[in-house]
Amino acid sequence: MSETHMKHTERSRPLSRQVDLNLLELFETIYRTRNLTAAGHHMGLSQPAVSRGLGRLREMYGDTLFVRQQRGVMPTPFADELAVPVSAALDVLRSTLEHPVFDHAVQSRTFHVAMSDVGERILLPRLMAHLAHEAPHVAIRAVSPTVERIHEGLASGQIDLAVGFFGSLSKQVRHRRLFHEQFVYVVRKGHPMVEGRVAREQMRELPHVVGGPEGMEHAAAVAKVLSGSTVRASVALRVHSLLCVGPVVSGTDLVGLIPSNLAALVANHMPIQVIEPPVPFPGFDVTMVWHDRFHREPANEWLRGVFTRLFLGLKGFTAEGSGV
Repeated sequence: MSETHMKHTERSRPLSRQVDLNLLELFETIYRTRNLTAAGHHMGLSQPAVSRGLGRLREMYGDTLFVRQQRGVMPTPFADELAVPVSAALDVLRSTLEHPVFDHAVQSRTFHVAMSDVGERILLPRLMAHLAHEAPHVAIRAVSPTVERIHEGLASGQIDLAVGFFGSLSKQVRHRRLFHEQFVYVVRKGHPMVEGRVAREQMRELPHVVGGPEGMEHAAAVAKVLSGSTVRASVALRVHSLLCVGPVVSGTDLVGLIPSNLAALVANHMPIQVIEPPVPFPGFDVTMVWHDRFHREPANEWLRGVFTRLFLGLKGFTAEGSGV
């Protein structure tokens, strides 16, 4: 841009002046088409509107910008100098309006997902099999922080997604239910007292194993039903992890209650029966949660979509059989 025009622009236009982006787009379109009528058609403007816009551009820049020729218009030298920076500025602005995407087929990304040990056992095999085919450069790091650390991690971005059962959530955390879970009995095949069903009166006689760490709401709910006046069952063993219940009952006469999707998996690898309990035990929703800060982040959106497609409405043991 010539020094004369730069000085003229600096004198005539204060820094606080608002630039009409529509005028810049009109300039770019006229410069590209070299025709006012064609530019107006491209932008959906009438001929008078194009003329008014060009008049404002000329006033803004203090230059004729385009000179009429026998066919169309020809840019002035100043317009030639202006064309590149105006187009570059418009390209930058347009890029901010375009929603970026995460190309899972080629991009690399490590996602940190918070889940329990049971969540890892149920969800990770299917998830990793899917990623191996659809997103070969995506890696998963499963983490098991406390609920307080989960909230902190989601807010900071150190945790991309959390999947499991959660109590009260902050207003900044979004959530979506994936499936509902219920507790079912697991009992070894060939058990001397149980074959295909557990009667309510049997529950008091059967030695139980209860799984889950101290303070875990599910374990407390199971223990509360077992110790209540309706059942008054004996708890012979308490273990830290629900994953231990299957191996324990498969080799003993103890019986246990575990989530139905875990029971469906265990039944495929161990000689156990999966039986609906004769009394109701509280179920729970398995939910995925993420922070509002990352609601529109392309990679986070993609990951949530994967979990939704793979696990929404997941069914575990049913009265007709078991399966995931």
